[in-house]
Amino acid sequence: LLTSKVMPMMEGSDDARICMLGSVTGNDNTVGGGGVYPIADLKELDGLELGCKNPIAMMDGYNFNGAKAYKDTKLACMMTCNMLHERFHRSTGVAFSSVYPGCIAETPLFREKRPWFRKLFPVFMKYITGGFVGEEEAGQRLFQVLHDPRCRKSGVYWGWNGGPREGREDALEKGGQITGAGGAGGGWDSIFENDQSSKVLNQDLMLKLWKYTNEVTGAKWPEAFQPKSPCPTLKVIGGVTSILGVLEERARMVASRKGGGAQIVANRSLPREDRRKSLEQMLLALDKTPKDQKQLEDDLLRTSGMAPAAKKTEKSNVAKQFTPLVTQASIKHAVVPEVDDPLLDEEKGPPEMIPGHELLGDTPVVFQPQNVMTMARAGQPLSEVASQADVFIRYKCRKGECKTCAVNIDGKWVSACQTKIQPQAPGQHFAVRVRPVTEAQKRKKKAAFFSPQSLKDGFLNNARGMVGFAKEGFRADDDFEVRMARERRIQELTAERAKHGSQRLRGVKADALVEQEGHSNKSVVPAMFGVFGFMLAMAQSLTA
Repeated sequence: LLTSKVMPMMEGSDDARICMLGSVTGNDNTVGGGGVYPIADLKELDGLELGCKNPIAMMDGYNFNGAKAYKDTKLACMMTCNMLHERFHRSTGVAFSSVYPGCIAETPLFREKRPWFRKLFPVFMKYITGGFVGEEEAGQRLFQVLHDPRCRKSGVYWGWNGGPREGREDALEKGGQITGAGGAGGGWDSIFENDQSSKVLNQDLMLKLWKYTNEVTGAKWPEAFQPKSPCPTLKVIGGVTSILGVLEERARMVASRKGGGAQIVANRSLPREDRRKSLEQMLLALDKTPKDQKQLEDDLLRTSGMAPAAKKTEKSNVAKQFTPLVTQASIKHAVVPEVDDPLLDEEKGPPEMIPGHELLGDTPVVFQPQNVMTMARAGQPLSEVASQADVFIRYKCRKGECKTCAVNIDGKWVSACQTKIQPQAPGQHFAVRVRPVTEAQKRKKKAAFFSPQSLKDGFLNNARGMVGFAKEGFRADDDFEVRMARERRIQELTAERAKHGSQRLRGVKADALVEQEGHSNKSVVPAMFGVFGFMLAMAQSLTA
């Protein structure tokens, strides 16, 4: 209920996170969760389904057990967190995660246990299992999950791997980290993505838990939705195609329910066998499957991508109509463009440290030809470091595929959007050479949605695409065998191209296709449709 109230306020926030406290006791794939009675088990959620009000105290509907109630609650929290991730992470941008901060053995959690247990249990967790965590450190861990850039990932159950921070003395501390017998201890850098048990990942039980908890608490959630493109042209096309789809579906349904058999199928009080026979008779009357066995075999070949064997009288005609697209000689002598290599300017002396950047990290990073130096953390994305040093790098896909952000590191071209700062030896620095850009490129911005420029670009791109589709349709031969012969030839050329150009950066550029004349006057119709779609988009944007 609290999450449903808070989440709408966090939508659109930068780096919004919601974290729920889980526990090792809720995961039965561990010794603490699967080897110590009672075991977390929600069963069929009978108690929660029936309201979970006094005297129904357990979600599984059985009699009360305090330890099991605690473990069941942790299991339910982790399952709810996974459900929130599945339903709302993509649409809201909020990262949902659960965390096990460690065994906090000195809190009033064990107040109903025997006195000897309350005294010995913290000692046992400190010096035997190594899983003891103090209240202050547990709070630091929760803070880390909500603050550390490494914990931006959604749908994760976070844990720490190492010895405890208390009870081991300074002898076992190495490099700022406490080492020990394992367990839940460890410092800031020992965080990791923990495994979840099959109970936590049970999708069927998760859906029931989601349904029953919403009924009990009265929580209201926004409808889960997939983000849609705001492009006005796509909205117009989508509206037209949806209307056509409704009409086509209605026609199909009407055609399938003609005659007296339709009333028999619709009458559910009749025997099921009678309704089935009537439905079969109506559908058989609409069946247009060819009866000729030879035609069936030819259709099967066509649907599998293979053309039926051509008749002898047609071979010469097919060979005559087919024109090779690309010659073998053009493939071998094709020219491959390389990534632009910036001129290696002469060094301008020792790089200058940007004032105030001395404490930003432990690894010096030098950018050329700007000849500036900044400090960064090992593992920090290069794009972030370039931004903090005010070094402009052009980006496009942000996936490392387009090579727009290529930078030179150790003589190799790499994508800045996929590169991270590597640790350096004392006295060394991480050198990066970026490609020079003009001031006009720095100031260039993308056109916003619904701006005049975006509408113009969208109209031109759609018009070109429609004209291209129309031209390709007119150029296509009516003979299926000729088209399949061209497809096979294209496959052969593609295989040859891959063989000769596999070691090149941007692939092989083959010669242009042979131009085919005619049909230019037939592009008028798609152009008119393009103009009509543009005017509808403008009218919709003005009335919105």
